[in-house]
Amino acid sequence: MPRPLRITVPNLFFHILNRGNNRQTVFRDEEDFSYFLQLLKRYKKQLKFRLYHFCLMPNHIHFVLEPTLQGSLSKIMLRLTLAYTWYFNRKYRGVGHVWQGRFKSSLLDKENYFLWCGLYVELNPVRANLATMPEDWRWSSFRFYALGKTEPLTEGLIDIDPYYLELGDTSRKRQRKYQEDVNRVMAGDFLKETRKELDGGIFGRPDFVREMKKRFEISSLNPRGRPRKEGK
Repeated sequence: MPRPLRITVPNLFFHILNRGNNRQTVFRDEEDFSYFLQLLKRYKKQLKFRLYHFCLMPNHIHFVLEPTLQGSLSKIMLRLTLAYTWYFNRKYRGVGHVWQGRFKSSLLDKENYFLWCGLYVELNPVRANLATMPEDWRWSSFRFYALGKTEPLTEGLIDIDPYYLELGDTSRKRQRKYQEDVNRVMAGDFLKETRKELDGGIFGRPDFVREMKKRFEISSLNPRGRPRKEGK
């Protein structure tokens, strides 16, 4: 597997994945999930990144985000994981690493690829058999987009995906279209295929992949782009 990207240029979109050390459970109860969301809000305010989609799983985390400050991506993840490590070890009387050594980042193309990645992130609990439907999982951004629901813990945390706004001219239309897209992709190999493409380090159209590989001198990545939706 290629070494995770470490691109420090601001205003690019990324999918971020980080796992517990040796895939250990890092969120053992609701208090753990809630505390991590508090940390996320704190460092989002300090480091001024935009968070479009997220999902907290028992042993890993997914973000779709956009750093706005030069070189801030590594700072975002470092502060989050260090602060949570301190909390976790104090609560559970542990020592040492809670998270794996390096988080994984994948560059995202805009338009449909951006929205598809958000759906991929929010469908992880279904794929892992933790929920029958994505709205049953509290610890993701799905309810915000599909149901228009904001809970106290996520209030002010999510920045609206700009491509979500193109799904309709009213909130109700956008929510309905988002739910339709989810129902459609749950029936196929969407999660498996998207994960494979994100593993390559760049998720997008072939011309976007070529541009990013040239711009950042990436020679070891060989991702495949997802076709655009019909009519787009």
